[in-house]
Amino acid sequence: MKLHIGGKEQHPEWKIFDALERPEVDFVGNAADLSQFADNSIEAIYASHVLEHFHHSLGNELVSVLQEWRRVLQPEGKLYISVPDLQTLSWLFLSPTAGFQHRLQIMRMLFGGQVDQYDVHKVGFDCEILFAYLQAAEFSDCERVENFGLFQDCSSLVFLGYPISLNVIATK
Repeated sequence: MKLHIGGKEQHPEWKIFDALERPEVDFVGNAADLSQFADNSIEAIYASHVLEHFHHSLGNELVSVLQEWRRVLQPEGKLYISVPDLQTLSWLFLSPTAGFQHRLQIMRMLFGGQVDQYDVHKVGFDCEILFAYLQAAEFSDCERVENFGLFQDCSSLVFLGYPISLNVIATK
C-alpha cells in the first residue's frame, strides 16, 4: 500500500491519510502516530506540505514523526516529501520589488494559512536542514527533485515565476 498523508486528491494507487474525516479519506488520524499500520507495511509515503506542521525541537517532534514514517515503510521504501522552500520564499519576500500583497501571500506560505488549528507552520526548511532531519531519522539517499509528477498540489506551486516547494525523495 502507498500512503498519501494529508492528501485531498484520490489516486487508484494511493490511500489517503488525514487528520480530518472527508469522503476521499481512507484513514483518519494524526500524522505523528501511524500505529494503525504495522512495521514495514507501507510501500511509499507521500507528504506534501505536512512536515512543517510539527515542532522542530519541542519534544523532538520532527525527528519522531520522521522515525514513525520510517517505521511503517518497507525496506527500501520511499518517502516523497515536499515542504515550503524557506530559501526561495525568503528571497522572494526580501526582493525590493515585492509589494505588500505579495509579501502578505509569502508570509502565509511561510507560517501557514492558519484557517484552523492544523494549518499552522512550526518550522522552515532549506535543503540542508531538511536533509539533516531526514538523516537524523535514519533515511538515506536523500535526493532533491524538481517535481514528483504524482499529484496536483503544493509540491508544484509556482509563485511569481518561482517554484516555492522543496521536493525530496528519501529511502528507508
